[in-house]
Amino acid sequence: MVRMLAGALALVLAVPAVADDKKDDKAETTWVREVDGLDLKFVVGKGTAKFVVFAGENGVTVTGKLTEEKGVTTFEITDIKEEGTFPQKPKKGEKFSFKWEVKGDKATISDLKGDIADEAKPVVAGEYKKKK
Repeated sequence: MVRMLAGALALVLAVPAVADDKKDDKAETTWVREVDGLDLKFVVGKGTAKFVVFAGENGVTVTGKLTEEKGVTTFEITDIKEEGTFPQKPKKGEKFSFKWEVKGDKATISDLKGDIADEAKPVVAGEYKKKK
């Protein structure tokens, strides 16, 4: 569970900024998902994202840069903040890639690639809902 939690944090962080907010470059969109007792939250802006993962009172916020090329989103971690105890946090500078598909108020992450992609897939891959 610890490796899955760390993987989830690192990979999902970057997900949503690229395809969603074309009308207002300064707008942020928040996407949420709950898996195995973990609350995942993505706050995405133009070229940046903040990913928050919590299990009870323990959690981590990861921020980073987003880029998209040929349908693949890449996230590079620029900052990490821990609350309580969060095992196996990702490291600054780590990069992950994935496919991000938005359809209305739902989005899907697939094709995770990176150092901890295998551990993160069960938590990160799947459907997210747009927070209103």
